[in-house]
Amino acid sequence: MTAAGTGVATAAPPLPLPNVLPSIPGLPGPPPPPVDLGKSFAKLSRSVTKAVPGRLGVAVTPTGSGEPAFFGTVKTARAWSTLKAPVAVAAERAHVKDLQPMETKSIRDSDNASAEAIWDSLGSTRQAIDAVSAVLREGGDSRTQISSELSSPASYPGATQWATTDQSVFAANLPCLNEADHVVQNMSAVGPNQKWGLAKAKKNVQTSVKGGWGPVSENTGKYVVRQLAVVTTPRGTVGVSLVAVPASGSFEDGTAMLTRVGDWVQRNLVNLPAGQCAPPIGG
Repeated sequence: MTAAGTGVATAAPPLPLPNVLPSIPGLPGPPPPPVDLGKSFAKLSRSVTKAVPGRLGVAVTPTGSGEPAFFGTVKTARAWSTLKAPVAVAAERAHVKDLQPMETKSIRDSDNASAEAIWDSLGSTRQAIDAVSAVLREGGDSRTQISSELSSPASYPGATQWATTDQSVFAANLPCLNEADHVVQNMSAVGPNQKWGLAKAKKNVQTSVKGGWGPVSENTGKYVVRQLAVVTTPRGTVGVSLVAVPASGSFEDGTAMLTRVGDWVQRNLVNLPAGQCAPPIGG
């Protein structure tokens, strides 16, 4: 029996344990949550196109194998001078006489006269188409059809429609192709007219690029601006295709857009799959 106003003392309920794991010295913490690249790019695109109205397309493919990841709205466009990369590889394989000075100007300076001389060195138009198409196919691009004076309407090969994803697949495999070493080396030392997009590499990143620009179609003087890039990190290599169609149609606006997009790609390399060339068969 207890006196009025008194009671039996009870222990306080235990406090709930915090919903975290204790940190243990020497062991890594939990991995960060995955980044939603689609949402990230959509945010970037809104910012870029608010400053410079237009449309964007980006594709990234890991070297060796894997499906391209596509972001944006520009799924295909004329290749223009980005096509100079596979043309140069075709010429390397054909052992074209005095190729190196022409290739250096074609790739590093995007010189059209040198590129046309390389194209002509591949033989007839049909032979040149076949040689460059073979390079594309070996690089994993199974769809692109080269335009030429044999097409209707007649056009220089740079007017070839090159899908953004197909170009990124080719870029991913370019370093793995026979006779592509000199081409990739030249792409890593481009001149001032191509120092945009992914040309300026961040820390621990190496980039090799080939830019291209020209009219969107026969009916307009407005430009599409493109860049084919091979990006190598400590984790591996990826192929990238960047496309901008500025509303103004100006080269300067297109390059400004692609530089913003290139920065986004480099910031997100840790969130993108990377790969490496398959070992050669035999030995």
